[in-house]
Amino acid sequence: MHTAHTADALIRRYNLSGNMLAAIRSGANGRILSCAVVTEKALVNRGIMHPTESTLTALGRQILDALNAARGAVEPATPAAGETPAPEVVEGVVVPHAGVTKGCLPVHADGSDTRAAIEALGNLKLAVLTDDFEPGEGHDVRGFMVDPRGNGRVAVYWVFGGDIRERDGEPFKVELQIAADKFREAGWTVERRSVFCVFAHRPAPVIPVPESEWTQFPVQVKAGDLIEAKTATRNSEPSTIRRRVNREPWLIGRNSAAISDGKGLDSVFTDTIRVIDETPAAPALMSEAMQRNVDAANDVLAGAEAQPPAPERLRDQISYGIQWRKDGGEWFGNVVTSALDNRDEVDRYVADVQALAQPGVEVRAVEIRLTHTALPMPGEGKQSDVDHGPVEARTLRSGCLVDWYGAERLVWKVEYRHAGNYLRIHTVPPAGEHPSYSTFTPSPETRVELISRGPAVDATGRPVDEER
Repeated sequence: MHTAHTADALIRRYNLSGNMLAAIRSGANGRILSCAVVTEKALVNRGIMHPTESTLTALGRQILDALNAARGAVEPATPAAGETPAPEVVEGVVVPHAGVTKGCLPVHADGSDTRAAIEALGNLKLAVLTDDFEPGEGHDVRGFMVDPRGNGRVAVYWVFGGDIRERDGEPFKVELQIAADKFREAGWTVERRSVFCVFAHRPAPVIPVPESEWTQFPVQVKAGDLIEAKTATRNSEPSTIRRRVNREPWLIGRNSAAISDGKGLDSVFTDTIRVIDETPAAPALMSEAMQRNVDAANDVLAGAEAQPPAPERLRDQISYGIQWRKDGGEWFGNVVTSALDNRDEVDRYVADVQALAQPGVEVRAVEIRLTHTALPMPGEGKQSDVDHGPVEARTLRSGCLVDWYGAERLVWKVEYRHAGNYLRIHTVPPAGEHPSYSTFTPSPETRVELISRGPAVDATGRPVDEER
């Protein structure tokens, strides 16, 4: 039988504050503890609160029994004999149990958008909900909640202590950002302007159309023709443009084509192209003032010592794009990497990204070449990579110690996400911090301050054998 002396001893031993004691009492009968984030971290660090289930540990139940005994109201922390235990809920799956579901209200459990959204959230904690749940009620509710809005759009909330916002009215920014990253990884489109939830759109299935079925040109277009067409846009009304093309247009999609006037490229709907004028544009005449300047320059050059002109040469301006495909399917994407200007560097880039890619994803580089005449430029070339200091994020591996915005972080895993061409850099979290909060998502070209390189480590920072 616990006594008041035992309860006082436990309070002093674990340095329990009033907020901690209130949180411990809220976890009676296996309920989720209701407390602020600071209190949660303190209880987890003391081994009183489970870090992922948010319920009392064996030590927490012992302290709760001592507190109840001290005030003469013993309330068992575990179900009594013959009492029906709480329904078991499977992580990451919508499972109804007599009006209780995980991750959504039971009324939405059978919706395809709801199931797809919960699958996209992966192993994140899901709220256990009933149909009568309302924000601000149900103080033992904690986790993500999916609210379908129709036509593939869902709203995802982080619920803590039954509420969808902090006690000061601010949104749960960290948790919502983690959910948004999960949706982007799964190929969903995330709306930018949302505060207290994440609005995401389910990706539509892509049905490739063979090139033989693409819309063909309605008229013959040759270099020098002035043509008119409507721009191929998705998010706004198409506009009519006129261009005097310097080459024949070419197909780039089922209903779209590219046209070039020598100054840039435009994407237009193929069936809207028509020729306005087949006469090439006349060269522009110099104004009188410009002609006087040219004559004056010629007079100066005529009296100067003749110098051999600098040889003009044909110069190829080359850039590279990154494409990927999954399971031997079609190649997608053309992410231009302006930082890469030679083949050796782009090959190393592709090798780094391929090593970090998910299973079944193949990455390749495509060469984009622009040919024009230009005078030779001094100092062309690129400095070699340095062994320490600022490096590109794609070169990081497990065991790298980096300076991330003033804080030293030890990298334990690096992943490449082909859908958005970005990396997920996992660093060893500080004590008591959730691993997801120590994950960063820079682009492969982002410059990171490298402090040192060491042997590969696991999520706790202990060295591991990379060959295992």
